[in-house]
Amino acid sequence: MIKAIAAIFSILQASKPAALQCLVAAFSEGKLIHMSTINPTAVVASPFPANDPLGDPTGWDGKGGVASAINLSAWTAANRHLMVPPVSNKYLFSGKDFFVMLIAGPNARNDYHMTNSEEYFMQLQGDVSIRVRDAHGIRDIILREGEAMFVPGGVPHRPQRGPNTLGLVVERRRPPTETEHLIFYCEKCDALVYDQEFACSDIVNHFRKAMEAFWADPKLCTCPSCGTRIPKPAPLTK
Repeated sequence: MIKAIAAIFSILQASKPAALQCLVAAFSEGKLIHMSTINPTAVVASPFPANDPLGDPTGWDGKGGVASAINLSAWTAANRHLMVPPVSNKYLFSGKDFFVMLIAGPNARNDYHMTNSEEYFMQLQGDVSIRVRDAHGIRDIILREGEAMFVPGGVPHRPQRGPNTLGLVVERRRPPTETEHLIFYCEKCDALVYDQEFACSDIVNHFRKAMEAFWADPKLCTCPSCGTRIPKPAPLTK
């Protein structure tokens, strides 16, 4: 299902400019290996337990060593029933500096997500469309199986994931002062309907709850410009 894909993603930790934190995600025969190191010759102790409060792997084993590889195909098969609309995401790794999500299709979204952090997308199975609102206007970018893309901070984006698709997204942990934006535009006149800015420590659960609250409130989900109501969308069928 998933062919050999390799990706290297490095971010310089803002609070320690001299320390380079590397996340290496290597896909080979359905396996993913996660490593984090500052000095390869030093003994690095685990900064937290093998499982964080979200219940997902951190990359460390219970004794402070690097955890064994995860068989990605087996993990996906065991957890896919938990990846449900509207976003259909689940943490694969939940580390101190980064978190990695697998996102299955279909999803059911008519919102845009925006934060100041950068996001790295890799498509493992099937093709998806990501609608962005950037300097070039409103456009749909097709991300095909085996391709990857980088979404800069400050760009509203809306992934559209059809059935039988699987993607991977890497994001950094948000600094305490950084917030998320959940944004809705009117599908009829393109007026801004709603922009909720909030601190989000758990993007899997908090974002879903914010979406559900918006769709359930007639006042929030009605366009102030033309009166069109934004409904809760059904999961994509293709």
